[in-house]
Amino acid sequence: MNDNNEILTHKGKQYNFLLDTSAIIYFEKMWQQCGASIFTALNELSDVNFFVCNMVLSEFISGPNRFDPTQLTIFFDHVLNAESAMNPDMKENRFIVEEDGELKYIVLNRISPTDYAQILLCQNHPQLTLVTNDRRMLRSGAHVIPGRIIGIPALLNRLLSVYPENQRLLTLRDTADRIFDKKRAIKIT
Repeated sequence: MNDNNEILTHKGKQYNFLLDTSAIIYFEKMWQQCGASIFTALNELSDVNFFVCNMVLSEFISGPNRFDPTQLTIFFDHVLNAESAMNPDMKENRFIVEEDGELKYIVLNRISPTDYAQILLCQNHPQLTLVTNDRRMLRSGAHVIPGRIIGIPALLNRLLSVYPENQRLLTLRDTADRIFDKKRAIKIT
């Protein structure tokens, strides 16, 4: 946790987004559709930074959604380390939350160890907002980190409210409106 605190202290900005595997995959598909890169856009925005959990990066190195190694270099300066450990074959559904001054645990949707680690990262570091398109993760995260877990449409709208003239963001939002389900960025046609 101390490593992540140091990283966020040195690299954190006013708006800090932790990108989930699903969000990165959809941003890649959006780039293929319109040629606008969210990562280029985020690097242009002075008050915004993005991060990825080391477990997400591991999925892109050896998982079913493997990226070309040259595509991964963009993430190397943006990695946060998972602060949880669990059996990778299990799914977790218990979270500790503070309610009325008391610590309690709640039982939510079963999610993968990577998803669980990302929610915990955001729970431990309130300056992070988690960006995902995983419905189970969105539902679980809404109980654990309310207001700090969003999908791609909400991210683009939030960024455009601060940077309304950014052409890359406008292109990405138009592309998202065209290719995603209107309620959430889950489905690509």
